[in-house]
Amino acid sequence: MELIKQHIKLYQEDFINSLNIENFNEVYESISGRNKEEIASILKQLFRLIDLSINNSTSEISSIHIHFQNDLNKSTKTIIAEFVWNLFFQTHKQNDSSDFENLNLKSRINEIESLLKRDIIAPSNNDRREFNRLINHRKKLRKELAFYKSLPSTSSLIPKTLINLKINQEKDLSECFDSYPHYLKVQLIEVLNSYTLTNVESFNSIYKTKLNEIPLFKILENIILFDCEDRVQRFNQFNLQNLQNLNQRHGTSFKNFIIITFGNSVNSISSIRHKFDLINDRFKIPNVSSYTIINSEIDFLLGRKESEKILIEFDGYDSSNFWDEFILETKITGLYELRSIKLMNIYSICYTDEIKNYIIDELFSEKETSELISSTTKLAILELRDEDIDVLKEALSNTLDVIINSGIKSIVSDSLSNNPAIVLDEAILRNQKLLSKVRNCLGFTKTTKFKTWADLTNSDLKDLVILSYRDQGRYPNYYYPSLLELDLDSECIARAILPSFLFKQYYSWSKYNLCKEYHKLLTHPIREQHFEWNTLKNKIQELKPEQKLHIDWNLENEYSNSDQRESYKLKLKGQRVRTAYGSDLFIISEDAKTVYKVVKIDYLLSLDNEDNKVFIQKLDEIQQNINIYDKIVDKKQQEAELEIIRKQFNLGDETAGRLWKVLLKNLAEVQGEDQLYSDLKKHFESKGIKIVSQFHFKNSWINPQSESIAPLSKRVFIELCEYLKIPKIYFIIIQRIRNSSKQSSRHSTRQMNQLLKDLFNDCCFDTDRNPKEIINNRLDYYKANHPLDDLGIDENHLTTNLVALVELIQPELKLFELETIEKTNNE
Repeated sequence: MELIKQHIKLYQEDFINSLNIENFNEVYESISGRNKEEIASILKQLFRLIDLSINNSTSEISSIHIHFQNDLNKSTKTIIAEFVWNLFFQTHKQNDSSDFENLNLKSRINEIESLLKRDIIAPSNNDRREFNRLINHRKKLRKELAFYKSLPSTSSLIPKTLINLKINQEKDLSECFDSYPHYLKVQLIEVLNSYTLTNVESFNSIYKTKLNEIPLFKILENIILFDCEDRVQRFNQFNLQNLQNLNQRHGTSFKNFIIITFGNSVNSISSIRHKFDLINDRFKIPNVSSYTIINSEIDFLLGRKESEKILIEFDGYDSSNFWDEFILETKITGLYELRSIKLMNIYSICYTDEIKNYIIDELFSEKETSELISSTTKLAILELRDEDIDVLKEALSNTLDVIINSGIKSIVSDSLSNNPAIVLDEAILRNQKLLSKVRNCLGFTKTTKFKTWADLTNSDLKDLVILSYRDQGRYPNYYYPSLLELDLDSECIARAILPSFLFKQYYSWSKYNLCKEYHKLLTHPIREQHFEWNTLKNKIQELKPEQKLHIDWNLENEYSNSDQRESYKLKLKGQRVRTAYGSDLFIISEDAKTVYKVVKIDYLLSLDNEDNKVFIQKLDEIQQNINIYDKIVDKKQQEAELEIIRKQFNLGDETAGRLWKVLLKNLAEVQGEDQLYSDLKKHFESKGIKIVSQFHFKNSWINPQSESIAPLSKRVFIELCEYLKIPKIYFIIIQRIRNSSKQSSRHSTRQMNQLLKDLFNDCCFDTDRNPKEIINNRLDYYKANHPLDDLGIDENHLTTNLVALVELIQPELKLFELETIEKTNNE
């Protein structure tokens, strides 16, 4: 991001100094805002942007969205609004070339002069307040007279620009023009008018407004929306598409459509993206119409000190053969969580042998649970062969030794002399055993100095040492704050100390991706023409690391904590406020509730539900309310199938989850445990499959009392069933039972949600549609795009199962009206 800031600075001054200074000064001198000198450069920037974008022809409407990344204070916004008002007033005043004397203007001047010639008659009761009122009224009349006399007698004062404002902003602006007759709301237009009108009402409420029997919309040329886009839906019909339609079919002559918006306290690329998406969708402007004035530009224009940058220190060597070996082994064994950023942050604080032994034991002990990783990953480790576990364990042990021996602990300890706050990953802070070891290692007696990333939002901390890595992620799994997007107080000192071989490559990619995305979002014809934008693009491309980065953001999101992600507040009618995340899916329908579809949160943000009510339901709620996997099948048919398998193997009344274990146990009793394990190992290896460790084989596979329902690996279990000559339907049944018994599994929930999403978007739930017919026409798609076996759905009876799924879900559709949706500030 620093590259983009410095590049813009090179051209910023020349850009604003290229304006027509005489025209600017005329507008600038006419505004009364206090402290306007402090934001003079911002006003010049705004003047330049509007001047470059204004269209003087009537053939096509010019549109520009000017967005200030920073949420400027109330008084500054008011000065900007007053400047925009005066800019268009002065422009129209200069271009007003009527050849006829304005008789209404002449009449009003004569009327005021006549009133001022009269003597002030003091109140008979000597009421001082009434006397002051008369004095003030006379002062206003003099101002009004001076203003009207300053205009050419041919001034038409016909309205040309409409500025839409929020009610509070209009109130602040009207106070600036308290004694000036040329400030008028659209609702107060009279015979004598102003070139510029303000409005706080909806499009429909002023559509039929007339001036001298002429529709107002046939007189106006410019529509401006000032800081009124967010949750003020009465202005939605002031969109480019609508204005173009009025020009083409209803004889209007709109020339310019200008939207001015401001950010919030969260200064991130995600907040810019969401603002653009909202504006583009709601007001139908082209994607290239948005021009963002980023925070560093605002700082430069205001002459204020920029927020401090984090000093990032990557300690030690840039690479480690031990770590490379560990990465390779986790890829081979499919153990992504062990190389996830969450676990890397845990490895990075391994400063002592005590911490190392704790990490190794929690990951590779024979316990079925772990305080560091998910139960699924722990079970997957237990199912590995002994030799595979040993290779992983040794590679990680050596990696942790590299960190211990690197001297990073001394560097961290030296940085703690000023008693700073220490930022650690949430996974470390919530693990009391690990936190205690880290605390003791660093010489702290209390944990109050330890903070999470979430604690840094709107924080007034002045001294930080960051010992955990976090970048912005990838949409919709977006994280804020992060190393690259942390807004610090100008007095704050922040230092990140991280092992280089773990994180430097991640940081390089994150930096490149962030710059690339910022360049894309900031691209605008004005940038391209005046800021050498293509040169910047080439500079950013030089940042691209040579080595590829293999990261799965969906899995990273699954293993991270939800409070680290971008969140939103949803208010549904009659319901409490709920929290949602960018990756959440929602069922959505309008008033009639006859057509449904499944969408993400960004779609909800763009909705206009002023005229049509929108009803939603979080898709996850259905799986929380009912056990889909338990109800999707015909229990009688499943039991009949199990009974056939029991009789085939003479297994009596054994439950489904024990059948394969009992069969293996019986074989072990005949052949011996060691011999059976050896035979299975040879058989699996001949198929290119690795068998579990002998310990796990003994404690789980041939132990009917063990908790596991089946091996995690689909391929391993299918091969095991074939080895035991169990019919394929048994695998399907076990998948149903396993899914049914682990409703909290995010992986299985996500798989089912993706299937439901397709069923909804294929219209299977819509009124008067035949789901069986739809599903039959889409069978090949469902087979190719969904793990049906994992979901416990028999491919041979796919239509029947999916129709049953639709019928099961339909009674659970309980959509509520969406009242409000807003992004929270804990991104």
